[in-house]
Amino acid sequence: MKSEFSNKLKSAVEKEIPFVLFRKPNENEVFLYVQDNTDSDRFLLHSFDSQTEKSISDANPLGVSQNEFEFTADLDLKKQEKSNSVSRENYIRLIQKTIHKIQNSDIRKIVISRNIIIDNQQFNLFKTFRNLIGQHPGALVYLWHHPDEETWMGATPELLLNQSENMVQTVSLAGTKLPENEWTEKEIDEQQFVTDFISDEFSQLENLKIKGPETIQAGKFQHLKSYISAEAPADFDLEKLLKNIHPTPAVCGLPKKEAFDFILENEGYDREFYAGFMGIEKENSSTYFVNLRCAQFFQNQIQIYVGGGITAESNPEKEWEETELKSGTIGNAISV
Repeated sequence: MKSEFSNKLKSAVEKEIPFVLFRKPNENEVFLYVQDNTDSDRFLLHSFDSQTEKSISDANPLGVSQNEFEFTADLDLKKQEKSNSVSRENYIRLIQKTIHKIQNSDIRKIVISRNIIIDNQQFNLFKTFRNLIGQHPGALVYLWHHPDEETWMGATPELLLNQSENMVQTVSLAGTKLPENEWTEKEIDEQQFVTDFISDEFSQLENLKIKGPETIQAGKFQHLKSYISAEAPADFDLEKLLKNIHPTPAVCGLPKKEAFDFILENEGYDREFYAGFMGIEKENSSTYFVNLRCAQFFQNQIQIYVGGGITAESNPEKEWEETELKSGTIGNAISV
């Protein structure tokens, strides 16, 4: 299986066929999908603004143990026009503006993000991917490569939605701190906003259950996480539920429309697939994850995306520091 897996991946790289590698949370098998244009298992990327969705389908996906994943090759990456990272001064100014907006409106939370741009010093994406799966066992780790279009990699701890037969599950994940710190009212409220929002959207389902919140570890950080599940009626529309819950308050804010509009008007750059979602769609199940802790790779540079939830109690300096630490998820895994 290992040689078959490697040969399939090598062929995709050499023939410049779109492919995706991924490892699910708390599992140890790396899967490979290579685009074959069949109506079969597929891995999709959906943008934050819901204007773009792409997928890679494969009628014969292969898997290999992550301990056996050994592959290295150079990928032909797209070149990007040189741009600059969002500066500390500008980000803090935007956070201050966001806090003022929240304090003087009905908005309770807005998620503000920024990009960090570093030079691509001939980094090896396959070694970086291997580092990520080793460093983040509880995350969905992926490497998406579409020649001449885009290359993304990430390690996200956040499930958006899972449906298997008549059971629908999700999590409410929000609030971020280092292990040595205590939870504050700001993080507790932030996580409750997400839980309440999802619970409202799940209210049309049956036997709603909420467990948590509990503290979980994701890399260097801790988050508050609640588990939400319900049973789907016979006429359940998964696509409609996805549309209703994306983007969640964990990546957008609350109320959703007002926070979304503020982000588009003020953030100053296109999030593209960052804070969108990824889907693994099979015949009898569908699983979607929020695209967090991710980066876009170009021939000449790497764009790392980070952000945080802003509430009336937020401290701009601490928000900047949090995004600096979050950038380490990708930054610490990058390898030559």
